[in-house]
Amino acid sequence: MNSRKVQRIDELARDLPPARDLWPGIAAAIEADNVTARAGVPAARRPRWLPAAGMAAAVALVALGVLIGQYTSKQSGIGVVDGGQSVAASAIIPATYRKQRDELLVAVKQKLAGMPPAERDKVAGSLATLQRSIQEIEAALGKDPANALLQELLVNSCQEEMRALTAVRDSGRQET
Repeated sequence: MNSRKVQRIDELARDLPPARDLWPGIAAAIEADNVTARAGVPAARRPRWLPAAGMAAAVALVALGVLIGQYTSKQSGIGVVDGGQSVAASAIIPATYRKQRDELLVAVKQKLAGMPPAERDKVAGSLATLQRSIQEIEAALGKDPANALLQELLVNSCQEEMRALTAVRDSGRQET
């Protein structure tokens, strides 16, 4: 046996015979099947009804999937509005989040009113960008509610919005 290390792929041997020849066994098995078929012994056959049963099972599974999809869409609040776009965001973002967000927005609006104009414009612009991003993601989710990447982006954007709103609300406070 050659114990030399191979450095490149073109150094590998090009023609290696197999350790043993499998073809004689394969040929014998094929010939045995042919002999039994010629002798009138039926080979192992599947029943004729099996393909029809498979098709019926496939149709039943599709119907069950449609029913489950309709049921879960009603339960999760995914509905159809505005020309057939699904509203999937309500299924991802809970109502408690929306309530907390609305409360934070009231506090932030009060905080913004007391800020100098330049700072207020900068903060309001950043918050508006975040809110616009969330709206765009929600619109994209309306077209593709099962898109896991969009769902993750929505959750991350909402978390970022909450961090920003909380930071604005708490700005200027002294920690004790």
